[in-house]
Amino acid sequence: MKYKLLLIFTIFFSKASVSQVEDTIHGQVISSVTKFAPEGGISIIEKGTIKGTMADSTGIFKLVPIKKSEKYDLEISVGFYGTLNYEYLSEWTKRRKPKSIIVSATCNLDSVMQDWRKTEIKLYIIGSIAPVANSKSDNRFEKKYKLKYFDFGCEPAEVYECIEKYNRRAFMFLDLKYQGKWRKKVRKDVIGLN
Repeated sequence: MKYKLLLIFTIFFSKASVSQVEDTIHGQVISSVTKFAPEGGISIIEKGTIKGTMADSTGIFKLVPIKKSEKYDLEISVGFYGTLNYEYLSEWTKRRKPKSIIVSATCNLDSVMQDWRKTEIKLYIIGSIAPVANSKSDNRFEKKYKLKYFDFGCEPAEVYECIEKYNRRAFMFLDLKYQGKWRKKVRKDVIGLN
């Protein structure tokens, strides 16, 4: 009998403590550059706690806070976008769709035009810890089309989406000047090519 009473008492208090937190923070992190989920890992932490989660490949996440509150202070980290401090209101937990949270970056696409004029255009590549050296055909390609491959290694110094936009703009210039002939010989690991 004692054990049954203890079991009922334990179940009652565990249910009561779980039901105190009924909010679920439901959001979707979106890049200001692409209007889609940013590249790279997205981590979300409830500030002042160790409670956190990761967003999926579409930027969607769910986080059950430690205690119910009018607002939740979130710390959202997205690769080279930096850290965003975000105030998530309790009323948003009632939404059927996730709350959109925009991470901002500014891409300087004028730099492609400047590089083109100076014949210093780059095609960006993200390799691995040890960058892959150019082959002889890569060196010939660079010389023929007056550009340079630039390998970041495994971690780019800029927002990935900006690098991709730079490359796509460079592709446009190359297509205009060389009518797409360059595409047959370009390295296949150039960002944004496929």
